[in-house]
Amino acid sequence: MHDGKDAMIRFDDVEFVYGGQPIFSGLSFHLERGKYLVLSGPTRSGKTTIVQLIAGLILPASGEVAVGGESTHTVIHSRKRLREMRRRIGGVGGIYSLLTDRTILENVGLSSEIAGLPSRIARKNALEACAKYRLTHVISRYPDRVSEVERRTALMARAEAARKDLIVADSPTDGLDQQSAAYIHERLAALRLAGITILYLTSGEGPENGPDEYLRLSRGRAEP
Repeated sequence: MHDGKDAMIRFDDVEFVYGGQPIFSGLSFHLERGKYLVLSGPTRSGKTTIVQLIAGLILPASGEVAVGGESTHTVIHSRKRLREMRRRIGGVGGIYSLLTDRTILENVGLSSEIAGLPSRIARKNALEACAKYRLTHVISRYPDRVSEVERRTALMARAEAARKDLIVADSPTDGLDQQSAAYIHERLAALRLAGITILYLTSGEGPENGPDEYLRLSRGRAEP
């Protein structure tokens, strides 16, 4: 494993306490750019907390969390830098969701517009991503009018249309049937081959094909 200094995600000796109870104690792992890591653990092992730490929604009590080479302790004090860091992240599941007052197409194109692309280009990218993710037939519908698998694939389409560097997939196949879960895993593997960094969090085993590394949360730490 590399030293992690140039990693897309870096957790170094992270401590986090919630409600007086330690969630992490010396949590360390590095996800190199362009790699695909599965991080598994039982319910309440801290997977959602990891997502919140990556997004800069919370800070560790000690240790360091860095995304794209920047410490969240540093960027959280600058609204502009925090916004720029979050723009590099695409999310599926967990804290990431679609806007209910926008259509699927509008949702997929939104990140591109926020990133500063002209609306015409953002729409073109969104249409291409929707076609790629088999969403063309639902682009004019709102999120509450499509299936759960369509909502989750729309999140991946949104990340790809906006050229995200990192996808954080928080239990992306929970509640899906085997065929739908296999499709989600297939698309994530394709994104990995396209050079996008992927962190996949799950209470299960994760996909068999695609990931480069598997770690498991145990006693507040990440172990092979």
